[in-house]
Amino acid sequence: MDSLTTVERYILRFFYACIAYALIGFSWGAIQSGIPVIRHFLEAPPARFIILAHGHINLLGWVEMAIFGATYYIIPRILRRPIASERLVKVHFWTHNLGLVMMVGGFFVAGYTGGHLFWEGAADQISAARAPWMGVVGTGGLLVLLANALFGYNVYRTARPGPGPAAGVAGP
Repeated sequence: MDSLTTVERYILRFFYACIAYALIGFSWGAIQSGIPVIRHFLEAPPARFIILAHGHINLLGWVEMAIFGATYYIIPRILRRPIASERLVKVHFWTHNLGLVMMVGGFFVAGYTGGHLFWEGAADQISAARAPWMGVVGTGGLLVLLANALFGYNVYRTARPGPGPAAGVAGP
């Protein structure tokens, strides 16, 4: 692994994260649908945020991480030039993962809290109890959006017509 470039190491990190999120998401789905008491709990409308957490870990974790890793691998080979900015690859990876964990955690806690309040007959407390967690979801979503914008910008800078970054130069 010492002979790999920074971008190549991050390509592997994207794929490792993809595998981890896939295992978490697939297991979560099996548990969610396979255990009757959990299925019953999720029938409470406020608990459905847990289902949103599951969907986000699969889409933004498993699927997007695979797309990012593949794109960072393929684009330089097609264009015969390095990714414009190694630094943006790193920032993209960490920003996306932080945002995703915040979103999934926020959705889960909002759903868990709301579900318990619903089943305890305290439906009037649900909005107030989940509001701070939805703020966490929103902040995480903004981080994921920022990370995706950095990805798009870096790929655009790499692919735009012109001489591109010099071979072997990491870029800004």
